Amino acid sequence: MLSYSGSLDKAPGVQETPQVVNQTVHHAIVAHGHGVRAVRGHGGRGARVGLTDNSEVFMPVEGMEADIAAARAFFVQHNERVLGTIAGGGYSTAYLRRYGKDSATVAKGDFDLVSQPTDFLGMNIYLGRFVRAGRGRAAFEVLPFPPGYSATTLTGWLKTTPQAIYWGTRFAAETAGAKAIYITENGYGAEESPDECGEIIDLHRRDYLRQYLLELRRAIGDGVPVRGYFAWSFMDNFEWAGGYSIRFGLCHTDYKTQKRTHSAGAARRSRGRARR
Repeated sequence: MLSYSGSLDKAPGVQETPQVVNQTVHHAIVAHGHGVRAVRGHGGRGARVGLTDNSEVFMPVEGMEADIAAARAFFVQHNERVLGTIAGGGYSTAYLRRYGKDSATVAKGDFDLVSQPTDFLGMNIYLGRFVRAGRGRAAFEVLPFPPGYSATTLTGWLKTTPQAIYWGTRFAAETAGAKAIYITENGYGAEESPDECGEIIDLHRRDYLRQYLLELRRAIGDGVPVRGYFAWSFMDNFEWAGGYSIRFGLCHTDYKTQKRTHSAGAARRSRGRARR
């Protein structure tokens, strides 16, 4: 969707019609179906297969049931093309009504492939948007982030919203029937460089991860079937359109020497090398 609908910093960087974008998503989930069939047929004993989705996450601004229902409805609406289709075995009436002639063209047998049972759902969760029950005729409304809301240096897109990992996994279990969920990506990225002592004191990354893991623990305590968590990333690397300027790594990478340095405590000093 980012690559074909006008976000020109994502390869191939083209802007297609809504129908082409929907068709591209359809081809992706059909390819997922072929992958599931291949693993089932050739994966060997104990092989497990699932899909990782970069789901759109929405969070209730308050704990009231009306806000929770609104956030759940928005989650369903924005993830119906992938999660909803796989779980439901076809495009929903709401999807077909929303896109009309721009809906994806479906070939015979596509949904048989798409809806094959899987062993887990992977979710890449970095942030979410706050939702509340709508006023008047609106069923729900998404609240804008106010100026100064906590975010990384990634041009402000990576807002610190730890509740996203709680509500994202919970809604996936409730609405898409996920029986086992893995967080396949979550992390903190920023433009960073060592200080004059050769150290990076990344308290921001520590606190970001701590807050998200506490919310993930809350989800597990509430019965959400979370089975694992993977931080993005183990070490700094080439970050898509951000290249080498954005660092997500738990280990610092000196790109000139390829030296990797892991965290050794925020208060320690080590001249001549970066510490995390």
